[in-house]
Amino acid sequence: MIIATVIFGITYLAIAMSRIPSAIIAILGATTMVTALAIASDFTPHEALQYIDLEVILLLAGMMILADVMSRTGAFEWTARHGARLVKGNGFLLIILLSFLTAIGSALLDNVTTVVIMVPITLSLCKSLDLNPIPFLLAEVFASNVGGTATIVGDPPNIIIASQANISFSEFFINIAPVSALSLCALFILLYLWFKDSVKVSPLKREQLIHERPANLIKDSNLLKKSLFVFTLTIIGFFFADQIGISPAFVAIGGAALVLLFSGLNPGEVLKEVEWTTLCFFAGLFMLVGGLEHVGIIDHISEWIVSLSSNSDGTITKSSERNLSIIMVWLSGGLSAFIDNIPFATTMAPVVSDLLVNKGSVNAGSEVNPLWWALILGADLGGNFTIVGASANVVVFTMARASGYPISFFQFFKYGACISVVSLAISCAYLLLRYY
Repeated sequence: MIIATVIFGITYLAIAMSRIPSAIIAILGATTMVTALAIASDFTPHEALQYIDLEVILLLAGMMILADVMSRTGAFEWTARHGARLVKGNGFLLIILLSFLTAIGSALLDNVTTVVIMVPITLSLCKSLDLNPIPFLLAEVFASNVGGTATIVGDPPNIIIASQANISFSEFFINIAPVSALSLCALFILLYLWFKDSVKVSPLKREQLIHERPANLIKDSNLLKKSLFVFTLTIIGFFFADQIGISPAFVAIGGAALVLLFSGLNPGEVLKEVEWTTLCFFAGLFMLVGGLEHVGIIDHISEWIVSLSSNSDGTITKSSERNLSIIMVWLSGGLSAFIDNIPFATTMAPVVSDLLVNKGSVNAGSEVNPLWWALILGADLGGNFTIVGASANVVVFTMARASGYPISFFQFFKYGACISVVSLAISCAYLLLRYY
């Protein structure tokens, strides 16, 4: 247990420091964990590989392929440009529009893929309007985490937790989307308070934008029709996957195969654009957490959390479960501020599962226990606290710095802490009103 804890802690610290690519750290950490535990106990490489959740890997890979094919059509840039003309170049309305598009894109695709698409489009728009892009980038990264909360595919922690809890796409959406919508409204109010005076566009630039007739933004209308058709089928498939007895991962990978078939694109060229480093990062994390579970650390964490709000005999009553749900929201949100919410969700999902299976939770046999929703909301919305809180944050931070617009840790924290506290408070109120 000591060996596993030390390896896990060093790996987490290295990921948080962001000095070395996270995928390399996760794979090295997993290799070290497996080797050390193979020597010290009976943890075999074969057993470690069984902890890799292929549901998560396949779902992410499928959505990345779909997003890449759609991006080749120019549809995303066309939407942003025409949206900017629709709001007549009003700076504040533009930041709201781009945030809204980012939130919707994050819910339908995933937040990492969405910000990779949105950042270059935003930088191009801001350059043409002579605006500082940092307020827009901050707004978009916050919106990506808020919007990504709404669906299983929206944020990697959702995929990890839903896979562990066996939550369907439709059930997830029905229970979590209201909090996402309320938090997005709260974000818009905060954006007005923060940036209304710093995103004003000069009258000359607004006139130029309004009379602009962007040509050739849609690069391939035929491919756009095909990819939209497949994307629509995929979203429909997510909602009905549970009824027809297949998992969202197979819907996503099936949609990816269809879009490659219909598009006529070279599969090798599309597959090059898949974020393989992100997928390797997940694989390494799954094996790391598998090592913790193997040596019994997950059980100890479970016992500690139960002791915070359970009866003397260790059982969980309705009132103690209510208290535990609120604790879970703030604990998850607070820890996600300093630990990327992906490894955090990977660690906590088996903890909550153990709580519900072994501790006599009052809702253990019902649809989905509210503790799962508490974990999801805390991990997703707490990811807005700091630059290292979520993968989308790190992606935007890296792309902005590479483009000459560095965002400091404290600059991000000044705004991120505020939206995180507000959205976590909304989550607590929602859990209490809906489930207790």
